[in-house]
Amino acid sequence: MPQTELESRLLTLLAQPMRIDEIGRALPDAPKHELKDALGRLLADGQVMKNKKNRFAVSAHYGCATGTYQATGRAFSFVTPDVPAGAAKPEDLFIPPGADGGAWHGDRVLVKLSERKNSRGRREAAVVRVLQRAGREITGALVQRGKAYFVQPASKKYPEISIDRHNLGDAQPGDRVSVSISHYGDDKLLPQGVVEADLGEDGTMEAAIAGILHENGVYDVFPDEVLAEADGMPQQVDPAALSGRLDLRDKLIFTIDGDDAKDFDDAVSLEVLDNGHLLLGVHIADVSHYVTPGAPLDLEAFRRGTSVYYPGHVVPMLPFALSHGICSLNPDVDRLTFSALMEVDGDGRRYKARFAKSVIRSCARMTYNKVNQILAGDNGLRGEYDFLVETAERMNRLAHAMYKRRIERGALELDIPETEIIVDAKGKPTDIGWRARGESEHLIEEFMLAANEAVAEYMCKRQLPTVYRVHENPDPEKLRLFAAFARPFGYRIDPSRPEDTFQFQTVLRGAKGDPKQRILPALLLRSLARARYADECIGHYGLKAKFYLHFTSPIRRYPDLVAHRMLQKALTGEEFTAGDENTCEEAASQSTTREQAADECERGIDKLYIAAYMKRFLGQEFDAEVSGVQPFGVFVALENGCEGLIRIELLAGDRYEYDEQRMTMTGRRSGKRFTIGTPIRVKLLAASEVTGQIDFAPADGSLPVADVTDDAPPPAFAPAPGNRAQRRRSGGKGRGGRKGKKPPTRKRR
Repeated sequence: MPQTELESRLLTLLAQPMRIDEIGRALPDAPKHELKDALGRLLADGQVMKNKKNRFAVSAHYGCATGTYQATGRAFSFVTPDVPAGAAKPEDLFIPPGADGGAWHGDRVLVKLSERKNSRGRREAAVVRVLQRAGREITGALVQRGKAYFVQPASKKYPEISIDRHNLGDAQPGDRVSVSISHYGDDKLLPQGVVEADLGEDGTMEAAIAGILHENGVYDVFPDEVLAEADGMPQQVDPAALSGRLDLRDKLIFTIDGDDAKDFDDAVSLEVLDNGHLLLGVHIADVSHYVTPGAPLDLEAFRRGTSVYYPGHVVPMLPFALSHGICSLNPDVDRLTFSALMEVDGDGRRYKARFAKSVIRSCARMTYNKVNQILAGDNGLRGEYDFLVETAERMNRLAHAMYKRRIERGALELDIPETEIIVDAKGKPTDIGWRARGESEHLIEEFMLAANEAVAEYMCKRQLPTVYRVHENPDPEKLRLFAAFARPFGYRIDPSRPEDTFQFQTVLRGAKGDPKQRILPALLLRSLARARYADECIGHYGLKAKFYLHFTSPIRRYPDLVAHRMLQKALTGEEFTAGDENTCEEAASQSTTREQAADECERGIDKLYIAAYMKRFLGQEFDAEVSGVQPFGVFVALENGCEGLIRIELLAGDRYEYDEQRMTMTGRRSGKRFTIGTPIRVKLLAASEVTGQIDFAPADGSLPVADVTDDAPPPAFAPAPGNRAQRRRSGGKGRGGRKGKKPPTRKRR
């Protein structure tokens, strides 16, 4: 995409082919060296091409396009085209066998479009050039054949890689290793690589987890200079740091977190003002006081972007010396904070807001369970915490009012159940189920959302640089598919009016009370765009918020840290520079990339834990329902959230045909149909804690009856296994890095 004004002018000019001298005459004000550099960047990026007659034009003029190469592990592949801002997402292009141009999975490529279509109606294309390699390390099993060594990648999307014996390091055949690619292979030479890390014995869950983390650039170990800086931090607040801060140590302020939380990066308060309004305080650990721009801690936090959670573990963005120490809002000690103080009325309407660096002394370390029990009337806990009961009840009433106002403005409440994986002291899974969310979880979420919106509004209205959390309008085509699926349930969705979120609220309300409709919220979520970070404020569709950013979790999210720094500059009247704008742009891009990597890790590792837990139930039968349909089989989900595959060859007694548009699997003879939501009794055949693969078969006599009642095709997509990626599409307030367990309300809005 264009990065400069000159590049934009060139792209407009080159809608038709031009020679270099013609370009120079058309842009006489552009210095020759700048013109040459801009044209070179566009050529390297694939946006502009040069033909044999030395004429330059945009790639589309020559029937080409750019996109991301998606390998399948089979002879064919796909390319997901790049999408200009505001444009509808086109369908993936089909790359037939032999037309991959040497591309590997994840590479950015230039393709030549064909008029041909494959058997499923997808347009064909051929890779012309690899523009940019994905560049990440690949993990796999090290094997030896004769005197030669090879790595067989864990994913079939990658080819086998040859390893010179001098590049093995300490790895031995039978280990899982991480490999960097030194040569991608050609007609004369196999792909070549260098072993970068030995991840342990292949075929173990520990090595599989290490492989997933390594492939996504997530590393447990901090560099020595980062640990040295963190260990040198004071564990008590320096009295000199209190100068100029708002002193809130005499206020009733407390934290509310999970039972096993080790760090507390947000605290709340609520006071009644003389005018009858309420002063809501959201007090966030002032990480920016300790992590300064350009320091080793800051550079490492930028590289990591976010903390990564999986059962029993967290890979933190910042070392525990900070996140569990001086930056944690522990009770009965002074802590430096950044406070958002919002004047609201009893209906949740905000009148004004102010922000200040502050110092607090939390009066209690409350947990969600305790606050939920207090609000439910537990006399023992109400007596123990009598000093905050009245405030907690007032907070709960305010949170309900704020939630009501948010829904009334059109926000989508996609409260999809979240899978919870319980592990023992040794990290072994002991149970899986659905995480409960009570009044206190919703209370904290509403307060954090309010602070995030208030800070975003302050910065946006002053046109000051910061990092926003944005969520674009959904793709109308995806909404059309969702509308088609919802129609048999009595809903009339107009996909041409995505701004009318009230029509989706109707679906969400209806689905809450009807088990047959419980798939609808997940399908709606899959039709929405993915939330991301940006350096411009374009609003948040899912929250129906004109202004939104992340301010409340600087311990575990880098964008929040940048938001704190930019807000402080605004409050002190410092002059903003082009460097600040660049910082926000780079932080937004990097944080979005790292969040996606965290998604991949968390989703992949969760699958391993779920498979490890289910392994003890081999041969047993379960009630399930279809959660997705593909040409190779149907995915089914159990009541506890476990998802697995019934391969098509196990659907005995008939020949089943896959309908991509209707997303069904239908028996040609019997008319028996599988589609999303179809109930079925299944038997567990296999579960692998190394691959995360879970296989089921229909229990005897459990195939669905003939069903041809649908009056419209369901959407051609299915909910992805797990819930973490789903949550990040519309997400949540975001709480900060707790060791050992993912924060219960840590959605990513």
